[in-house]
Amino acid sequence: MSKIQINYVFGALKEPDVEALMRIGTPQQLHVGDQLLTEGIHHDAIYLVLDGELSVSVKGRNTAIAYVGKGEIVGEMSLLESQPASATLCAITPVTVLRIPRDALEENLAADPGFSLRFYRALGMLLSHRLRTTLDPEKVYQDAIDAGLVVHRAHPLNAETSVPALMGGVVMPNARFYIRNHFQIPNLNAADYRLAVGGLVRRKLSLNLRDLMQMPSQTFFATLECAGNGRTKFDPPIPGEKWAFGAVSTAEWTGVPLKEVLDRAGIESSAREVLFRGADRGTVEDSSDTIRFERSLRLDEAGDSGAILAYVMNGEPLPIHHGFPLRLIVPSWYAVASVKWLTDIELIGQPFAGHFQMEKYWYEWQRGSEDAREPVTRLRVRALITEPNQGSEIERGDITIRGVAWSGMAPIERVEVNTGGAWHQANLTGEPSRQAWQRWELVTRIDASGPAMLRARATDRAGRVQPEHAEWNRLGYGNNSIQEVAIRVV
Repeated sequence: MSKIQINYVFGALKEPDVEALMRIGTPQQLHVGDQLLTEGIHHDAIYLVLDGELSVSVKGRNTAIAYVGKGEIVGEMSLLESQPASATLCAITPVTVLRIPRDALEENLAADPGFSLRFYRALGMLLSHRLRTTLDPEKVYQDAIDAGLVVHRAHPLNAETSVPALMGGVVMPNARFYIRNHFQIPNLNAADYRLAVGGLVRRKLSLNLRDLMQMPSQTFFATLECAGNGRTKFDPPIPGEKWAFGAVSTAEWTGVPLKEVLDRAGIESSAREVLFRGADRGTVEDSSDTIRFERSLRLDEAGDSGAILAYVMNGEPLPIHHGFPLRLIVPSWYAVASVKWLTDIELIGQPFAGHFQMEKYWYEWQRGSEDAREPVTRLRVRALITEPNQGSEIERGDITIRGVAWSGMAPIERVEVNTGGAWHQANLTGEPSRQAWQRWELVTRIDASGPAMLRARATDRAGRVQPEHAEWNRLGYGNNSIQEVAIRVV
């Protein structure tokens, strides 16, 4: 058998220790879907994973709670003869394991106290690491509620910022920044983190956080918006996360320009796209296969986007909910492009056809007898009213209406507000930007008592005007219809 590569967890083992395990163990092959261990069943061996990956699941949870791979030991409960397996392990790729009988292992450990000490130290490191692999979903859920987010789903966590909270400063505090997840939140260890850059490059890179932080950095404000923001306002209703208006927030991001990393790797002439892979993973509808969250950009898109690999958000280390320790930020694009928990960048020679690239995040329409589709890319022009709130009672006379506006195509040119008659131009505050929202306000008068409807529409410098009603599309993306806020004047 060829010599295996042992990951950092087994740094406490010496080469003779590994050779001893190899001598007493027996290789075993697993196909996708095969179970290695079954929760509640007693086993008489431990297993060293030589290649491939397995999911870890427990009763009462619909999704995997963790994943284990090359260089890790599983089945450690068999070392306690009275204890059954604490979880079910299932191969999600072809897997090779080394089956190590408990009796033979105990005999070798008893014969060499040094080996025994190193083995149990390494096993302790492994178990500690495994406990940190994913965050407790219940704690994450409670944290979101405590921060005042509007939680739509706990597993995985999806929560939006309340519209009144959007009327704060230039940036949204980290705890109140909306959260969008497709899978459970992974909990990566900064000390062991590596960003792998490979594929069609002249020099493969493996960068830790220190490497990245020592590179030239860039800081800017950028607004991130979920492509499904406003989905609940489409009629007829559309399946999917029930976002109202608050799946949007702005932060100040600091990180390494993507171009800096790609230049260091050197792009081969045959490369066509840059593929970004996150550590989050799980299953999607109509498939039992486990996949990672992956998205790609064409080379020209990646080069022109001004993207960074961010490790700081609003002056603080990137929070775990938002991609710690490293997240791609693609300004002016819908946030699906800004891959969180970034672990791999791969240069590829053909268009990427992954689930979140080709099956999701497309505008899809029925045009007569023809189907039409277009990829979700840059933010559509939009204005939101953040003050007064829906259902507010306002005294007659002078009234101040405030909000935010943004567009991924060009800075905002103007925002107009309608209180029931003509459109009035609002005052823009702050610096114009294509990357971040712009605040606006209008002071006007409403003298008539009774119900009133406030509306706001934005126009960007590329000439794009926010529509009365965005065109309905099958997956419910990009709804930038004019918002209506009903108030009562007293």
